Amino acid sequence: MKTRLSVGLGASAAAALATGALMAGAGSAQTPATALHLVDTPQKGVGFGSFSPRQGTRVGFGSTVTGDDTGYDRGMCTAMKGGLVCTIQVQLSKGTLTAQGILPERANKTPIAVTGGTGAYDGARGTALVTDKKAQTDVDITLRP
Repeated sequence: MKTRLSVGLGASAAAALATGALMAGAGSAQTPATALHLVDTPQKGVGFGSFSPRQGTRVGFGSTVTGDDTGYDRGMCTAMKGGLVCTIQVQLSKGTLTAQGILPERANKTPIAVTGGTGAYDGARGTALVTDKKAQTDVDITLRP
């Protein structure tokens, strides 16, 4: 993550459009999962904290979000041994998403949990794969049906 901490779902974060289907249960018809590809670009002047955090240090970040939906995200992380424990709120044009997880200094398809949502994403649950690029973060989200 280069400790730029841009993890929008908008994400942890953050590659190609993910698709797939999940089985609802034995004997049930397949219900396709919802896939979103989002790109986070860090906003200047948004956030707080050290970009070389020590254990226990809190850092915050904010990004603009483009891709399959648009908006912005805000996140807060606490530095721990082995990564950053982050909570992220993504405000999108069709609703909101929340996510939580542990992110390394540089994410590469790092999974974090999508823990909720509103609007078009009401009751969302699933996984976001966060991948840091040079100046942005790609987030591929698969929401369970």
